[in-house]
Amino acid sequence: MGVSEESTGEARLTAAYPQLFTRDMERAAAFYREQFGFEVRFLFGDPPVYAQFSRDTVRLNMRQVDAPVLDREAAERGELLAAYLEVDDVEGLYREYAGRDVDFYLRLQMKPWGLKGFIVRDPDGNLLNFSEPADPS
Repeated sequence: MGVSEESTGEARLTAAYPQLFTRDMERAAAFYREQFGFEVRFLFGDPPVYAQFSRDTVRLNMRQVDAPVLDREAAERGELLAAYLEVDDVEGLYREYAGRDVDFYLRLQMKPWGLKGFIVRDPDGNLLNFSEPADPS
């Protein structure tokens, strides 16, 4: 059964905000602002335990947790991708992040399934995939 993008008259999903986890919200907020170029939309709590970051039309939620954020070994194997973010100029974003000395898990490359992209790692080990279709037509 094929996927149709035509409206069926039923309710439609309009956005998704992946939730990432951190052990240190203030460090994460500063990192996402300074390294990834995201705006801090809000920090909730005193000290902050929940936040939302945005850049253009993308939003990411973040929750502070006291437990280990993720399985580091699985993350190092690339098994725990936290978010996929589609970009309209992945090469430009890659150059921007390279100039900020961002931690690249995977450098810019073409994938056999038709995406060009890269993966970055935040201080908690969350992996974010920034990609675009190789042929955006």
